[in-house]
Amino acid sequence: MFTGIVSDGLIVAILPDALGWELTIGAPQFASIVKIGDSVAVDGACLSVIKIEENNLSFYVSTETIDKTIIQHYKVGAKINTELPMQPNGYLGGHYVLGHVDATAKVSKIIPGEKAWFFNISVPSQFVKYIVYKGSIAINGISLTINKVVENEIELCIIPVTISKTNISLLKVGDNVNIEFDILAKYTEQLLNKREVKDV
Repeated sequence: MFTGIVSDGLIVAILPDALGWELTIGAPQFASIVKIGDSVAVDGACLSVIKIEENNLSFYVSTETIDKTIIQHYKVGAKINTELPMQPNGYLGGHYVLGHVDATAKVSKIIPGEKAWFFNISVPSQFVKYIVYKGSIAINGISLTINKVVENEIELCIIPVTISKTNISLLKVGDNVNIEFDILAKYTEQLLNKREVKDV
């Protein structure tokens, strides 16, 4: 379980084979406390550590994860968002993020400003039911609040500190992002569907 309060990292190496990739990232801020088998969210995708070398962490990424996330577009040297799981003695700074990316979505508009940047993101139509005004959403693993909803587009208002500390600053119109919808919305849908079946 993650919170969407991320740190930055860097892609150090990508070693592909027939079944996936060995992905190595530089994460000096927490590499010393991570152990083999630990989970780390990389741009919102939960991956397991398979190797630790000084400040570098390596993961094996399956072809399914590559196909369903922006990991397929990774290049050595790119900036990424990273996060360790929430600790029992910690606090919830964002919202509950599982690290299970639902889909990728496309950036449709960016309006930079001194006090905030506004991003519009086009959400795949089958997921529109999970978005709500002022609700939570994870974009590339970052916990954000939905500022506006118009049909299948959401607007996000992002403050300068988030811009400077994450790879959102590198996004351009047309880029894809990893998106995870609020788990509470999905649980609510599941409960309502079961209730409807029971009432029939």
